[in-house]
Amino acid sequence: MESLPLIATAVGLVVSISTTVLGGTKWMIVRMEERTERRFVESERRTDERFLRTEKLIDDRFAQVDNRFAQVDNRFEQMDKKFEQMDKKFEQMHKKFEQVDQRFAQVDEQLRSVVTSVTELKISVARLEGPHPPFLIARS
Repeated sequence: MESLPLIATAVGLVVSISTTVLGGTKWMIVRMEERTERRFVESERRTDERFLRTEKLIDDRFAQVDNRFAQVDNRFEQMDKKFEQMDKKFEQMHKKFEQVDQRFAQVDEQLRSVVTSVTELKISVARLEGPHPPFLIARS
């Protein structure tokens, strides 16, 4: 029985040390859980921010591309209008060339009639003048 207080003290000491170790372990585990939870929350927040930034960049890029397509469409419309104007001008030029061709045909007819008239005049003058002596090839 003399050893009973000693055993009780030893058991109390073991229980006390075990309680201290288990309490410290529990405290460390709770602290690790809190830190891990904070890190997960922070990581999730950063990931969400990255996704939002990326989504915004993609949306901005698509907006720029849409803008560029609108500009290209406008330019094509302008080109179509200019091609229509060119077609009209070519039609006008074609009409003018046809008019010029007709005028050239008229002038050609007039020139042929003048040449014919001049030829007839030469023949008439030659008849009035009478016969001419043959050309002399060599005069000595």
